[in-house]
Amino acid sequence: MNVVIYPRFSSQRQNETSIEAQLQECYRFCEENKFKVVGEYIDRATSAKTTDRPEFQRMIKDSKKGLFEGIVVYQLDRFARNRYDSVIYKELLRKNGVRVFSAKEHIGEGAESIILEGVLEAVAEYYSVELGQKVDRNMRLNASKGYFNGGFVPLGYKLSTIKFDTYSKKKFEIDNETAPIVKEIFEMRAGGSSIVEIIDYLNSKGYKNSRGKSFEKSSLQTMLSNKRYIGVNIYRDEEFPGTIPAIIGADLFDKVQRIKENIKHAPACSKAKEEYILTTKLFCRSL
Repeated sequence: MNVVIYPRFSSQRQNETSIEAQLQECYRFCEENKFKVVGEYIDRATSAKTTDRPEFQRMIKDSKKGLFEGIVVYQLDRFARNRYDSVIYKELLRKNGVRVFSAKEHIGEGAESIILEGVLEAVAEYYSVELGQKVDRNMRLNASKGYFNGGFVPLGYKLSTIKFDTYSKKKFEIDNETAPIVKEIFEMRAGGSSIVEIIDYLNSKGYKNSRGKSFEKSSLQTMLSNKRYIGVNIYRDEEFPGTIPAIIGADLFDKVQRIKENIKHAPACSKAKEEYILTTKLFCRSL
């Protein structure tokens, strides 16, 4: 039987070593069962919670070509951790004449194998959901203590490392080089400068945003709404005030937000660069 091997690792806790270990076990399984390996599809740092994995989708597409009759995975949770996705894609593969084999889980081929495979997939989904809940709780706890949960670091901040006995975490710390730029931006906006005027000023000075690029309208507006600048750490939709060092005061931040709201609710004609065609020519009749 011609088969392909599909190894996958999902996070920073796994790496290329785990891929090598999966490949080694899959090749051993293929040798024992006299399978001929005709290809490998490897997804790196992708989760099985989603089927939007480049190599996985390429493998499913290639299954229509008749090049292989089987897919060998280290364990079934490498294929999918969602029972719905597992059933859908296995049925699609079945129609293409392709089976999925687990190198570590001896499922067999009898009627009882259907139940065993279902149990293994249910267990994999359970642990996936449980892990997600644990990660969510830990990240929420991190945010409540002012720790950095990943993503980009806003302009004006840098990260410092807090070391513990067996692990370390990162915390927000004010960057004395860029924090004055942040304060100047808020003061200019509160003083009546337009977004375009602020952008022109910043770029003329050669200032760069948090990603090292020139300032643009969308990124600047997002920056002006970022509550981290007043010391609020955020995780999802939950806010944790006073957990990170503030760069500006709440009064200045609130003034900028009021300006934003006033512009948002201003009449459309006040935003237009040119008068409407029928301005001063068409009037509404009083009721």
